[in-house]
Amino acid sequence: MKTTITLIALLCSNICFCQNLVLKGKIEDKYKESIPFANIALYQANDTISIVKGTASDLAGKYLLQDIDSGNYILKVSYIGYKTISLPVHINKDLTQNIILESDSQSLTEVVVEGKRSIRSIDKTSYTFTTAQIDKAKDGRDLIATLPNLHIDKTTNSLSTINGKSIMILINGIKATDDDLKLIPADKIKNAEIYDVPPMRYINDAENVVNINTKPLDTGWSGNLYGTLGQMFSNASFALSYVKGDNKFTINYSTHINMKRNIKDLETGHYNYQINNDNYTYDYFRESQTWGHQHNIGFTYSISKEKNYDFQIKAFTNTSNGKLNANKTIAFAQNELQEKRTGNLNDYTKSLVPTVDIYFSKTLPKNNSILFNLVGSYFDNEQNTHSAESGSTGFDDMMLINNQKKTLIGEFAYKHRFAKANLSVGYRAHLNYLTNELSNSLSENLQKENINTQKHYAYGEISGKFKPFMYRVSLGVNYDTQSEENGFHNFTFTPMLMAGYNINESNSIRLTYHSSTQMPDMLQMSDARILIMNNFYQTGNHDLENSHLQSWGLSYDLYLKKFSLSANLFYDYTNNSLFDSYQYGNNCVLYQTANAEKDIRRGGEFNINYTPWDFLRIGGSIGVSQQVFQPSKEVSSFSYWSYPVSVYLSASYKNFSLDILQKFGGTFLSGLYKTGIEKVSYINLGYTYKKVNFGLQCFFPFIKDKYSNETIPGSIVYHKTDFHSKRKDHALALSISWNFSSGKKKASIRKKMDNYDSDSGLFKIK
Repeated sequence: MKTTITLIALLCSNICFCQNLVLKGKIEDKYKESIPFANIALYQANDTISIVKGTASDLAGKYLLQDIDSGNYILKVSYIGYKTISLPVHINKDLTQNIILESDSQSLTEVVVEGKRSIRSIDKTSYTFTTAQIDKAKDGRDLIATLPNLHIDKTTNSLSTINGKSIMILINGIKATDDDLKLIPADKIKNAEIYDVPPMRYINDAENVVNINTKPLDTGWSGNLYGTLGQMFSNASFALSYVKGDNKFTINYSTHINMKRNIKDLETGHYNYQINNDNYTYDYFRESQTWGHQHNIGFTYSISKEKNYDFQIKAFTNTSNGKLNANKTIAFAQNELQEKRTGNLNDYTKSLVPTVDIYFSKTLPKNNSILFNLVGSYFDNEQNTHSAESGSTGFDDMMLINNQKKTLIGEFAYKHRFAKANLSVGYRAHLNYLTNELSNSLSENLQKENINTQKHYAYGEISGKFKPFMYRVSLGVNYDTQSEENGFHNFTFTPMLMAGYNINESNSIRLTYHSSTQMPDMLQMSDARILIMNNFYQTGNHDLENSHLQSWGLSYDLYLKKFSLSANLFYDYTNNSLFDSYQYGNNCVLYQTANAEKDIRRGGEFNINYTPWDFLRIGGSIGVSQQVFQPSKEVSSFSYWSYPVSVYLSASYKNFSLDILQKFGGTFLSGLYKTGIEKVSYINLGYTYKKVNFGLQCFFPFIKDKYSNETIPGSIVYHKTDFHSKRKDHALALSISWNFSSGKKKASIRKKMDNYDSDSGLFKIK
């Protein structure tokens, strides 16, 4: 009996000491900014070698340690750029322990924190950076370019995706540029988030969104100078930022110059078509040169009151001047009539676009916030085109276009953060007013027209997780209108559903469905008619309807310390897809935009990123897709397969660097055309001395810049072109950049929305 009682007592004692207690809290800096991905380790008080429990803080800086026995422990918290803290804790019940970390510049060179570097959410992956990555990066952009599927494209000197998908850059939620990112020191970047499925409000703007969250910026100056001198083009940019307290002033300027050098684009083409039972063929060889310049200058003032409000006003102007000169040799035939022709095209365009952007956000109690954004732009455009062809049915056409376009974009958003979910609702209006004047040989009188369009968009979105499940549910409502005689009113719902499952810390799967609409551009609906060649015109189409995309996807993601993999399957169906079409007019052929009967795209994509050592990074993308396209009910559908491939390599040794990019463009189906993707190929050798970087680029070292376009059998016009850029092969460029900064302390604005109109209203001359 005594033995039994003793055993029961011992058992109860063990139960009392194994109480499965919880230790939780939040990691912040002295400015009350949360610190995600901080390393948290719990040790026995008498054994600081073996870890009892360990984890990393989440995006809100929160951590949770479970199943802890009663006792005395040491809680150790560490993060790059902050002093490591060791705190004794006594646990005999569930305990909340918040930690404030102090910045420590010495730790950037003395401490290497090993831990989890990425966290997968339903629509994004969040990353932190190692000490080695921070030390090696020249600036914030250079650091972000080390993330999977990203690199700095030397042809454009911009942050890009390896697989060629469009990208939008946000800094603390604001739509930003490369210049903005270069002004941020690498050690001031807290983390980065890559959205492979953009939030609802960006779903029509880009295929990928990168949001960079920063630490408080130092008071003082920071700047960047960049220049490229090459055989094909020259670039230059300057950006300067000054921070004092809560205020920040920024000025930036950039220019892109295409000089008139002996570099020509070669085009061999063939047309075959019928008009009123007459057969026409049009074979040509064209040599063209393009040159001109672009200038961008902007000023920004912002004030940020931590945990209170942010205000920003930005004023910037874009100007451009471009020239095109092309000469043709032509073999023309109309039935039995054959003749040799020559042709010439001169096109000159200039544009001035001033813009003002005003932004305000306010933090409210109980995890609420509101945001406002107002953007006004004015486009002043001029286009002067002279085209002529010799021969019995030749022509001589002078075209002059003057147009002015006013745009106003306004947006409001409300956000609320629940314990395990985030809610956002918003409304955006995009108003356009275009006045267009055109004169050419097709009309004795000046052609005038006014086109007014409105886009109204309201949305609601909620996202969260129930470990290991993740979700995001969105609903958008679109109202698009054109207030013309043959205008339209469209009302469309655009839902989005996403569900994911984290298999473990490294593996996850996800199912997605989303829909979106696309409104035709203003000039796609214009009455203006321009001459391409005899009896062949380009014009707009008043009967266009909005296209509506429905997309389904299944993806698998693997994230390891040195290796990441993303595999995706997709199925896209676009109702009323917009495409460039050939139609019969009155004794002529019209080249205009139309709505397709069927447009289906399905396939898969495979992306990898491998960093075997700190000095070497290899990335690549392989895609395969099938497109089924039917232009109208009267024409059979056409099917085509494409196989785009991209390979990227980056290596570094001490102050030297090497970057190699090779894109095998392949061919894809774009409306009536099997369209060749322009190849990209370059080698970049870099050398860094202190804060100055020198680069030598060689473009197209392995392949020639050649590609072809050809119409599908469903087109009433057969058209094939072969393109080649003469002397672009093995072209060289020399670049130099300098980053500079001075001062200490902090200031940073947290902007959550940004809008801009990129539709200039100019014709694109073929």
